[in-house]
Amino acid sequence: MVAMARGRVTRKGVLTKWWESNKDSQFQIITYVTILSCASMAWGFIFLFMLGGATDPSHQDSLVPFSWLCLVFGSFTSFYTLPEFGYFWSQRTALEEILELDARTEVLKRRKEAEDAADILGPKYQSRLMGLYDHYQIRGGRRFKVDASPLKNPSNEKTPVVGREFQRQWWQTENSKLSEFLPALSILKTKKANRMIIVFSALAIALLLLNTLFGIHIGMGGINHDTLDLSAYLLSTENVTFNPPHLDSVSLLLIAFFSLILDFTRPPVIFQEEE
Repeated sequence: MVAMARGRVTRKGVLTKWWESNKDSQFQIITYVTILSCASMAWGFIFLFMLGGATDPSHQDSLVPFSWLCLVFGSFTSFYTLPEFGYFWSQRTALEEILELDARTEVLKRRKEAEDAADILGPKYQSRLMGLYDHYQIRGGRRFKVDASPLKNPSNEKTPVVGREFQRQWWQTENSKLSEFLPALSILKTKKANRMIIVFSALAIALLLLNTLFGIHIGMGGINHDTLDLSAYLLSTENVTFNPPHLDSVSLLLIAFFSLILDFTRPPVIFQEEE
């Protein structure tokens, strides 16, 4: 029993030591685990209770056990990760507010709050805070051994870019909101990857809307202008096509999901100098 207890203490110590040694990546780890657990929980709940998968005999040997596993695993993991994610997100929100301050005195008032948040969030945010210090010529900042990064919008005499110019910047951006939300995925900071996500998301939304409003189901005789019900198709029901317009729950969720992804491919608000 003593050996077992010692083994447990050792394993806990190793896990704690590993977590503390990866302090700079904790926000990213918590974010990815939270997304995965919430997605698993959502899939399990939707399939089992909204789509009636638990009562469909054709899925008893495959999708039902997998969906229950997703629901249990996602619920258990989300119970622990969601509060942590909320804490990290609140620190990020507070730091972003401070980084947008346009008065040196206000920055000095919230200096400790900013440094505590940057310490939790990692070197990327520490570098941005050091850039804020440099901009307002604030001494100190020895707490973080990182290079200062320039402020994105150091002047308040600017107006947002809109219209065609914003669309051009959207297509050309290497700094999408998605890349900022998932900073560890460096591929998201490339034009090619962002453009692929834009095209794929827009195409998926267009196809789903066309199917919902006008029907694009392809049968034996070609396109028969019936709407394919994705919920019924996943459940392998006898009737999977309906007269348009027809909206099912799976199509609605997919439209919302791809719309969110498409919005995340946009760059943050871009500013230009006023003339």
